[in-house]
Amino acid sequence: MKSIDLRHRLAAVLLAMCLVVCCALPAFATSANIVLGRLGSLHVRLYDTHNDVPLRGGELTLYQVATVKRTNGNLYFDYTGDFVGCGVVLGDLSDSTLADQLVKYLPAVPAIAAQQDVNEEGYADITKLPQGLYLVVQTEASHGYEAIKPFLVSIPMPDGDNWIYDVDATPKVGATIPETPDTPDTPDVPDTPDTPDTPDLPEQPDTPDTPVSPDSPDSPVSPGNPDNPVSPGNPDKPVSPSNPDKPVLPQTGQLNWPVPVLACSGVLLFAAGWVLNRQGKKEN
Repeated sequence: MKSIDLRHRLAAVLLAMCLVVCCALPAFATSANIVLGRLGSLHVRLYDTHNDVPLRGGELTLYQVATVKRTNGNLYFDYTGDFVGCGVVLGDLSDSTLADQLVKYLPAVPAIAAQQDVNEEGYADITKLPQGLYLVVQTEASHGYEAIKPFLVSIPMPDGDNWIYDVDATPKVGATIPETPDTPDTPDVPDTPDTPDTPDLPEQPDTPDTPVSPDSPDSPVSPGNPDNPVSPGNPDKPVSPSNPDKPVLPQTGQLNWPVPVLACSGVLLFAAGWVLNRQGKKEN
């Protein structure tokens, strides 16, 4: 009885040790027909099955998490590079939480195994990849979509008793992002015309000194009225100034008596001439 119990205990210990080893160095299919060292490739297609359209643009980046090793006919992954000592147990590679945990261990400047743009048909082909376990991250999202969730892929991939070195992957795409209408360009603000220079104001002439008012001349002294001036005597028979339109001949002192004498003499001479003239006619 005691020997049977001892055997059971030893079997349990061995089984526990195997489980610990399997967790520490997860193994995938054991096969003698794998060609170690053969390069492989990864062909990723991003396709929106709901809207039946490929995702255009974006960029995929691959980080090598582990290499493939074989010990005693068993194949397993061995952490390498930035992931050595991360402590994440590699179990079911289809578990998306494993990829999320490994992303947290990426350093600020991780070593990139490969990088490839996504073409207009939604394909990204990465070739000449060494065998190992790769973490795939979309470092640039496709147009109109959120970035896909990181995922793990092994190269080669077991397929029954065979190995697939050229692996195809079609991950679930991210949610769509509604397109934001383009903001119209802000019209150019016309340049503000330069303010013309204010013309220089002409210099104000100096204010002339206020002329000094000449001294008022002394009031002339009124000549004294002559004492009792003598009134001029009135001339004999002065012409009355009251009627200036009929001037009066000045008196020359000539007498009036020659006038009738001369008139009578003229009449007599006229009569004598007339008589002499008749006598002459009769004699002829």
